[in-house]
Amino acid sequence: MDLRFSSENRQPSKLSRKRLTQDQVRLLETCFNANQKLQVDRKLELARRLGLPPRQIAVWYQNRRAREKIHTIELDYKTIQQELDNVLAENRKLEQEVGMLKHELKKSQQMLLASNPSATLLPSVSTSGDNDLTSSSSPLNMTCNWEDTGLLPMDELYSCLICPQGQPENHSMNDLSIV
Repeated sequence: MDLRFSSENRQPSKLSRKRLTQDQVRLLETCFNANQKLQVDRKLELARRLGLPPRQIAVWYQNRRAREKIHTIELDYKTIQQELDNVLAENRKLEQEVGMLKHELKKSQQMLLASNPSATLLPSVSTSGDNDLTSSSSPLNMTCNWEDTGLLPMDELYSCLICPQGQPENHSMNDLSIV
């Protein structure tokens, strides 16, 4: 917006500003897409071709760069928001999987105890929020104490649950009975 000071009272007076035509905007957009920074000679050439003051061309370029920056920020925000949604969905999926694995482990322990009542499982599985993979309740650290055979690693316990075809047996989540 051009402001001129009158010599009498030093108050800004607004010059009549006309709206840009579609052809003018199209030419400015084309030039902007070619180069977002406006050089002095290019500004003067555009002002001459469009019949506009050079200052109006410079302001248009500033406003266009600001719109471009806002648009880029909005796209980045949407991308980050989508990534966050994906991570949260994956987190929910992993939490469900952990719950299922804890259930399977508890069921395995019950099956072992049923098959050999004198067996003692060390340590007991805690269902409270164990997030530490190195804790004593981690399946990697679990062992089963058998009175006559010594220690049975957890992977051997799991292999007991594998059916002859090499696939884990399918048990429903609600099936807590011992096989």
